[in-house]
Parts: sequence; C-alpha cells; structure tokens
Amino acid sequence: MNGGTLFALAHPLVVMLIGVAVLALWRGDARRPPYLLYFGLSYLAYSFGVSAQILLVPTNHVLNVVFSGMMYLFATMFFARGLISLSGAAYEYAIPAAIIILSLACRLYFVQVEDNGIMRASLLHGSIFLLFLHAAYVARSLRKGLLSEKITFYSFILFTLTTPLKLLFASARPVGSYGFDFSSYWAVTTISIYAFALIFGLALIITIIQRNQLAKENIDENLSLISHDLRAPLATIVGNLRLLQENATPEQRAHMQAIERSTQYQNSLIDDIIAGGQEARPLQINPELMDLRPFLEELSLHGRTWCRQNHNTFSLDVATILPSQIRTDGRRLKQALLNLLSNAALATHEGRVSLHVKSVDQGQGLARISFEVHDTGHGVEVEHQSQLFEAYQRFDQQRPGTGLGLYIAQRIAHNLAGTLDVKSLPGKGSCFSLTLSVPTLESDSLPKGWQPTALDGTNPEPPDSGIEGSQRQPAAPPCHNPPEDLRQQLATYASHGRYSDIQDWINLPALQNPCYLDFRTAVQAALDDLDFDRLQALAQSKDSRSL
Repeated sequence: MNGGTLFALAHPLVVMLIGVAVLALWRGDARRPPYLLYFGLSYLAYSFGVSAQILLVPTNHVLNVVFSGMMYLFATMFFARGLISLSGAAYEYAIPAAIIILSLACRLYFVQVEDNGIMRASLLHGSIFLLFLHAAYVARSLRKGLLSEKITFYSFILFTLTTPLKLLFASARPVGSYGFDFSSYWAVTTISIYAFALIFGLALIITIIQRNQLAKENIDENLSLISHDLRAPLATIVGNLRLLQENATPEQRAHMQAIERSTQYQNSLIDDIIAGGQEARPLQINPELMDLRPFLEELSLHGRTWCRQNHNTFSLDVATILPSQIRTDGRRLKQALLNLLSNAALATHEGRVSLHVKSVDQGQGLARISFEVHDTGHGVEVEHQSQLFEAYQRFDQQRPGTGLGLYIAQRIAHNLAGTLDVKSLPGKGSCFSLTLSVPTLESDSLPKGWQPTALDGTNPEPPDSGIEGSQRQPAAPPCHNPPEDLRQQLATYASHGRYSDIQDWINLPALQNPCYLDFRTAVQAALDDLDFDRLQALAQSKDSRSL
C-alpha cells in the first residue's frame, strides 16, 4: 500500500468518524430520533463505498464496481430517509426501491456485459440525483419550519444540484481513474461533501437544540394546564369537607381532617410536577425541622387505609426510643415511605404489613434512624431483586402501577444521603429498609412501643415481626352479629348511601359491647372505602365469624 493510497483513505476515515459521532449522538438521546440513526448510517455506508473503491482497484474490478456502487446508493437512500424523518413526513419506499434496483442492474450490465465507465458514472449520479430530488419533495415542509430547518433543507437542495456538475467532471476524467487522483472530479466531489457536511451538520445541531427547547416549552405549558385541572377538584373536595366539618362529630371530623391533609399532600406533589418540568433537579431536598409524632400518625393512617383494601392488617412498631424532632425533608421522606407502604399493601393479601422504626444515637446531635416496611406477601425472586430500583420495572403484571414507586423511593433516599435496601424471601414476604442519619433536637422523646390513636376508635394492630412474624391473635372473641333490627337499620342506611347515619350507627351504645368489635371494625373499614355494597352484605350476614 503506497503513500497515495494511504492519503486517499484519509477521506473515508474522516467521513466514518462523522458517522460514528452522529450515531453516538443518536444513542445518547433518550428519545432515539430516527433521523440521527439514518444520517449516521448514511455516512458509514459512504465511507465503506469509498474505502472499497480505493482498496479493490488493483484486485477485483467487478467487485469494486458492484460493491462501491451499492454502498453509494445505500448511503443516498439512508440520507434521504433521514431528511424525510426530520420533516416528519411519511416515507414512500416504492420510488426509491425502484431507482436503486434499476441502477444496480444497469451498473452490473455495464461492467459484466459492456465495460463502460462513463455509463456507470452517469447512472450512479443520475440515481443519486433522483433519490435526493424525491426526498426534497417529500420533506418540503421543512421550508416552513424553523430557520435552522430551512438552512438544513436548502443546503440539501444545493448539494443535490451539485450532482449534475460532478457528473460533468466525471465524464472528463482519464480512463482508469477512480476518483481519488486529485483530478477536477475529485476536487469538486471532496469539497462539496465537506462543505455540505459542515453546513448541514451545524444546521442540524441547531435544529435539535431548538426542537428540544420548543418541546420543553410545550411540556411546561401542558403541565400548567394539567395542574390547574388537578387542583380544581381538590379545591372542591377541601371546600366541601370544611362545610361538613361544621356539623360533624369529633370522630367524623378527625377523618375529614385526614382527607384534607391528603389533599394538601397531593397539592404538593402537583407542585413537584411543575417544578420537575421547569428545573433540572427533580425530587430536590429542602431539610426542615420535623416532628416525628404527627409524621408517624400520618403514615399509620395511610397504612391502615391501604391494607384494608386487600384485607390486610397494619401495625406500627416503635422498636427504640425515638427523638421527637429531626431535621430532614419530611415531605420527601413521607413520599418515599408511602411508596413502600403502598407497594407492600398491594403485594399482600389477607396478611400483615408493618412499619418498624428504630433509632441509634450517633452523638454530636445526630441519630441514625431506620424505617423498615415488612410484609407477608409473595416476596421477590432472587434474580429480580437487583433490578427492583430501576425505573418502570414491573415483575407482576397483574398488579396496578407504573413500576416507578421503588425508583422514586431510591432516588429520594439517595438525595437524603441515606440508603434503601431490600431483603426478600419468595413466598414469605419482603422487608424494605430506608436508613438515614439526621440532626436531632433535644426535646421530649417518643418512648419505645409508642402507638398513635386510631381514628375509628379501635386500638392499633399489635406490631408483628416482619417476614418471620407471629400469627395474628384475634382482637375479640367471636360472637353473633348485632340484633336483626340494628342490622336492618344499617342495610337501609347503606342502600341510600347515608354516610353520616352509618357513622352514628357505629357509635350506638348498643354496639359498644366488645363482642361486636369485629363487626364494627368491618363496617368502619367498608365505610372508609365508601363500599356500600359491602355494608349491605355485612348487614345481611348472620354470624360475625363469616366476616
């Protein structure tokens, strides 16, 4: 291989590097825009064609003509396909396919039957001109787009118009020349390719930037509209709740206040959606002083509500003395733990879900607090545990959700400078542990075994031991249901959806006998879920042991 050949190979090498760079840009874009893929493949195909034309000259004339011509046509087709994809128009395969097949057939004829280089060059450049002309017509909508899109389109048109000029120089080159001999044809071809690549590449980069900016602005606008539509019903809920609280009993008012707190939390999540669209730092942390007592009460409320849906029991276990106040982002911590509790409640049926909290004093006003969510669900297979915290991972397609809960919890744990770990035994259950070190404030502590007050007047479930927990003990001895007249009254209230009357019915003195605790608990759970069909079924049941 002489110096001239090595010098000639520099041209396809540069083009190949451009192709690799474009493909890397495509690979790095999460949206995988197809036009970048086609442009990258076009540059690679062209570099292969030029390299083959240079290296196969002294060895195989026929293979040189056929392979290089095919690579040039494929490069043209890929580039035309990329331009059409950039414009958003639909690609039509019939015309390009007919041009390529006819061109290759004629090229093969003029090398095997009649060796005519002028005809081969004319056919090749004519086919390229037609393919580019067809692409320019299909992608003509780029003329009305952004300024960078217009530059992209018209630079393509200009490059297309140089094809007849290159054909003119090709017909005048010496016999036996293959285009890398410093002839006028070589100069025009090389200069036009590099000039086009420079202008087109810059315009394409600017187009990508401008399109991304427009897409972000559209997302921000859509998020603003969606947030307005989400806030409106929440405001209606809060307004009606406050009206109901005026004539509600203390127990009813406690439930309504819990609903109002949930709507406030939902509003904060809507704010996060807006902030996530406008900022580059989603799930941002804002540490503030937080009281653990109402925090754990809120978690317990959500845990019990979710667990009732699958007939689970929920318990809170304060395993050690806890500092009453810590400095962290309480909203983010709640968001992570609610995701863990929700997943546990969904994964468990007629079992137990528990939240274990413990603290270790690290000195100098710091404590290491661990929140462990245990469940007795089906567990996670060993081969899936390493992928649990990846986005959109759903190993059980029967369960609702998007597969983002654990991913969000893991991100929050990381942003809080904590860790989120999992231990799971298939068929026995799982334990997710969120641990973080936090500053504490010297004040009254939460004692070991502390329990929040249940809103429905019942005692909270006793803590369990997680995966290897003990069997549930009955809260009260089984007995017959309340008298038939009281149950008939409940059925009447349920058939008319009379929420307040049912709540008053639960509090009747005649039903406060411990013997009716299971029945009252089942009625309260159905009422919390607004399941009036279930209430009617309870009213018609004959024995509380069938609940």
